Amino acid sequence: MLRTVSYNIHSGRDLFWRKRLEHMVRTLKVLQPDLIGLQEVHQNSKYGYQAAYAAEQLGYAYVFAPSIPLADGYYGNALLTRLPLTGTRVISLPAKREKRTLLAATVSWSGRDISVWTTHCSLNQASRYDQLQLLAELTRQEPDVPRLLMGDFNSSAISLSPHFVDCAMEHGKQHLPTIPAFRRRLDYIFASRHWRVCGYELYPIAWSDHLPIIAELRLHDS
Repeated sequence: MLRTVSYNIHSGRDLFWRKRLEHMVRTLKVLQPDLIGLQEVHQNSKYGYQAAYAAEQLGYAYVFAPSIPLADGYYGNALLTRLPLTGTRVISLPAKREKRTLLAATVSWSGRDISVWTTHCSLNQASRYDQLQLLAELTRQEPDVPRLLMGDFNSSAISLSPHFVDCAMEHGKQHLPTIPAFRRRLDYIFASRHWRVCGYELYPIAWSDHLPIIAELRLHDS
């Protein structure tokens, strides 16, 4: 069973902008995921080297995808993993204003290479549409690769069918808000058709304005 978490950490702050990164990391340690996709992550001296700190505390490897220059570093997405990491690349996504990126990694699991993507889509609807179109096109280029896609999609109405299934929808939990203060679901974990979605849940802890979302998956035998 593969256990994966997606978590928008809101710059390591809670809804009231209090520092909560240590609490977030302790929560991730309790959850014991194999893969962690993080959004709104800082790697700079102003807010801290958050991906590096989390990885060190958890004992995971990490990769960081810079999206926006900030202070002497960047702000973007990160992937933490306790699985062997065999490849990474950062792909720029189309955006009208604030730059967005896709962090694409390959890890080894159950004797196979699997693709793991994490991203944070734009607030702007037109940009978000272009970003989803690019994600679909990249998926079509490698139809035989088992893939997971997770992140904050900044919309309550996202579908990537037929390329991906929505892990929450597979378990009838698509109406649960991932950003409770606004009663909206913005965070998703998608799985390609190679996977059976064995479980999905939200972890109700208010360290960020978003909740961590968790999926448990198995590869189909075929």
